[in-house]
Amino acid sequence: MLTCSSSRRFSPYLSPTTALRSRRTLSGRINPSTLHFPRPALPASPSSTASVFRTTPHCFTLPTSQYSTITHLPVLRARNSALKTSIGYCPQRTTRLQAITGDADTMDEYRFPDNRLKKKMDDPSKTPLLLVACGSFSPITFLHLRMFVMAADYVKHNTEYEMIGGYLSPVSDAYKKQGLAPAEHRVAMCQLAIDKASNWLMVDTWEAEKKEYQPTAKVLDHFDHEINTLRKGIDTGDGSRKRVSIALLAGADLIQTMSTPNVWSDKDLDHILGRYGTFIIERSGTDIDEALASLQNYRDNIHVIQQLIQNDVSSTKIRLFLRRGMSVQYLIPAPVVEYIEQNHLYGDEGRASSTTSIAQETDKGKAKESSSAS
Repeated sequence: MLTCSSSRRFSPYLSPTTALRSRRTLSGRINPSTLHFPRPALPASPSSTASVFRTTPHCFTLPTSQYSTITHLPVLRARNSALKTSIGYCPQRTTRLQAITGDADTMDEYRFPDNRLKKKMDDPSKTPLLLVACGSFSPITFLHLRMFVMAADYVKHNTEYEMIGGYLSPVSDAYKKQGLAPAEHRVAMCQLAIDKASNWLMVDTWEAEKKEYQPTAKVLDHFDHEINTLRKGIDTGDGSRKRVSIALLAGADLIQTMSTPNVWSDKDLDHILGRYGTFIIERSGTDIDEALASLQNYRDNIHVIQQLIQNDVSSTKIRLFLRRGMSVQYLIPAPVVEYIEQNHLYGDEGRASSTTSIAQETDKGKAKESSSAS
């Protein structure tokens, strides 16, 4: 492990700004848990540089539990300057958001995250399935994560699908929804939430990086292109490859908006529900049967998943708790709680919104989907 001689205690949760500056200073790829460096060829003889760092079999790693604020950069710059010659220093750049998730190497280069994507099917007789959750995630909650787990259980016990992966796709800042934190913060919180809690969930920044709002239909097209066009689906284990079914994972409130006239365009509805399909998690207070009544043409592509243990926590309620100075511990992942506190998020969304009732739900999914997908 790569360590620093500084005795200061480092926080494990970097702000996006710190992460970016660290990236440009130290090179290599960064994610919320570690900073990695190519294995160096150290000088044969001991030196002051070698005494500061020790090697691992494959890489230099600086744990973020020992690295935090910008105040430590002068120390690290000094170490880095001494290392440039001995370890073959090669500066790399990355996009603003993918510096947080560690999925790109050059500026303005987008790289689809597939490190946790299943590479080979366990049962080639089944249909491979990829779930995509689009949303604000401002902030991400345990319910957002539980949705994937509930869907995985449902798929395993009630369908002929085989789950190969799941993605969180945070909406871009162009959505301009009340309470929407900057994309760099929402991406960081999503990454922190799944980093050590899941081995099959990933955060994709393609939508979040767009300067213009992207309808959900286009987002699903993006995943279909990455998985089925570029990667040719998934290996079945017998030398052949099979096309992956892409589906939208959402709460029952989204289906309710889909059944409401003039909220979604007919073209988008047909594209999402007809071509891809959706897995819907029941939510208290939503009449899902009424919502499905007007979507009978797509009933075969709509899978309704019952919540056996009711959980109605929402990002809206979390933001309200935070505005009122109330604790959100055990409602959202602990790393996200600390990240919010360190970056002072959701404390001043405006006087009008501070009077909102805790029971009031304003997060109705992407109601702006009335715009055409084309």
